[in-house]
Amino acid sequence: MNIPYIDIHTHNTVISEDVISVPGMFLQELDFQSEIVSPFSAAIHPWHARKFTLKEVTGMLNNLVRQPGLIAIGETGLDKACTTDYRAQKALFDLHVEFAHKYHKPLILHVVKSWNDLIGYLGHINVPFIVHGYSEGVELTKQLIDLGCYFSLGKSVFGILPRFREAIQIIPISTLFIETDDSKVKIEEIYQEVAKITDISLDDLKIQINKNFSAFFSDQILNMNKK
Repeated sequence: MNIPYIDIHTHNTVISEDVISVPGMFLQELDFQSEIVSPFSAAIHPWHARKFTLKEVTGMLNNLVRQPGLIAIGETGLDKACTTDYRAQKALFDLHVEFAHKYHKPLILHVVKSWNDLIGYLGHINVPFIVHGYSEGVELTKQLIDLGCYFSLGKSVFGILPRFREAIQIIPISTLFIETDDSKVKIEEIYQEVAKITDISLDDLKIQINKNFSAFFSDQILNMNKK
């Protein structure tokens, strides 16, 4: 049986029979004149929060949610490491969450040095959410597990810090995803490293992440098949 690799969040174009890729698209770059039928996510990235008014973003989101391939809104979130006005980021994030709730779409979250603020948000988010590019320690991981978080691991698994290795080992395997994001590292290599860290076979890891994908996006895949 050929078990595909699933790359849950990528900004790279990969065509392979062995990989299911979910592109994370910048909402402002989408052409709404054509339909996207394969799975993807999209949002206005927090870095771009000051480039558009909330009215403009609302218009783009109204067009986005009509796309048959949309399975998640994201990446969206908060980033204190960038220079974009933080209040603008918060207002933009609120808008994305509002649309996610209204249209029952999961969220893919971008979080940098903003965990104290995000933890407050997460208790009020009523749709499933994945923190992409996760690389935090044990205590925060425990909090996020209690909040029902899903975790996507990327290139940070290489040259891993002990605190992050410990965190990965307590993440329930049923809440785990793997991604390439914008890196040039192959998804196969990241899977192999995660398999070593979690001490499970590569095939078992692939099987589990396929199960996670089907469970997490079950409603979205069902809606896609209806269209």
